[in-house]
Order: sequence, then C-alpha cells, then structure tokens
Amino acid sequence: MPSAVQTQLQSALDQYLVHARDFDATISADETTQCFNLYLPMLNEVAATFSSSYSSCVKTANAEAANLTAEAAKQQTIYKQEVTSLCSAFTSCDSDNDTGTFFSCYATAANSDVAVIYDIATNAATSASSLAEGLNAIQDTEYQCTNTTESNYVRDTAATYDLLDSCLRYGLPTVSTAAPVPSTNSPVASSSGAPTTVVSTVAPTSNVPASSSAAAPVSTAAPGTPAAVKTPAAAA
Repeated sequence: MPSAVQTQLQSALDQYLVHARDFDATISADETTQCFNLYLPMLNEVAATFSSSYSSCVKTANAEAANLTAEAAKQQTIYKQEVTSLCSAFTSCDSDNDTGTFFSCYATAANSDVAVIYDIATNAATSASSLAEGLNAIQDTEYQCTNTTESNYVRDTAATYDLLDSCLRYGLPTVSTAAPVPSTNSPVASSSGAPTTVVSTVAPTSNVPASSSAAAPVSTAAPGTPAAVKTPAAAA
C-alpha cells in the first residue's frame, strides 16, 4: 500500500510539472528551481513518514494476532489431552474378555466422563468465540490505524502542494517581520500577492493511533471447569 500511494504521488507530481507552464507566473527560472528544491524534500519526508507509520500499523497488528493465535494453540493442546484421556478410559475396557464386566466398565467410564465432556464442549465453544472476537478487534484497530495514516498523508501532501503552487506563482516565501507562527496550512498572501510565512511550514503528521498493545483475550480456562465468556475490549 505505501508504495502504491507513493507511485500516485510521483504521477501527480509529473502531471503537475507538465501543466506548470500554464501558470500565470512572473518568477524566474532560478526561483522556480529554488521552489522545487524547497518543497520536494518536504514531499519526500511526508511520503517517508507515511510509509513508516503504515508499516508500523501492520506489524503491530500481525504481532498481536500471532500472540492471540499462540494462546489459542496452547488451549487446543489441553483439549486434545483431555479427549485422549477420555478415550483411554474406554479403551481399557476392551481388554476385558468377560462380557458382563465389559458392559459395566463402559457404563462406569461413560458416567464419569459425562461432566468432563460437557465442560470441554462449553469451554471449546467459548475459546472459539473469544479467538474470533479478538482477531476481529485487532483487524478493526489496524484499519483505524492505517486509515488515519493515509488521511494524514493525503492532507500533508495536499498542503505541501499548495505551498509549492504558491511559490511557483508568487515566488519564494519571505520571513515576516512579525513573530513566526508555525502553520500547516498554505501561506496567506499579502496585498502584493507574495506569501509571508516562514519557510518551514509543513511537518509530516505523526499522530497515528497505534494498534492496541493488549490483544483481546482467548479463554484460558482449563477443560473440565466452566469458563466465562471474555469479550475483547472495543477498539479505540
């Protein structure tokens, strides 16, 4: 995704350069070069920030999903062990050659294992539900993170293009005699049409919501004991 967006940025810049000659500008060729030298590094910085932030969103989500799945795998192993133990109780009855004893053995094993089987069924269903809900919560948080990152990228790129456009039309920005006020918006033109903002105007937005550091829990109740359903915290 980051590479695709950066490709779109380069395409937009190419189109921008093609139509740049249509501007009703009075600046010199040297000033035009200075404008691009000033704002192209800013565009590159915005793109680099986007790529890093987007990758961080994805990596965090993948790590949380892996941790959640690993916990579920531990629970799966416990269930398998419990079922193996249940089967062994019946298998031991098969070695008895006496028919009467065989039936009694099966009846005893079945009676002893009814409660355990019920608990395994209940806990396994709870674990499955918790795992699905946890993975969905992680995906929701990842979406919010990447979506915010993309929004910041589009906003910062558009703001930088506005500054470049103003520079190409009116010339390089000049430092105002008033106290400099940092701004992320395009410069306000003076009565002469020349921008009066400080050169350093746009910084890449970095307020990207990080993925939740705590993945939604999977029920870890041991088979044979009732397990309460654990609902993952809502994604921020």
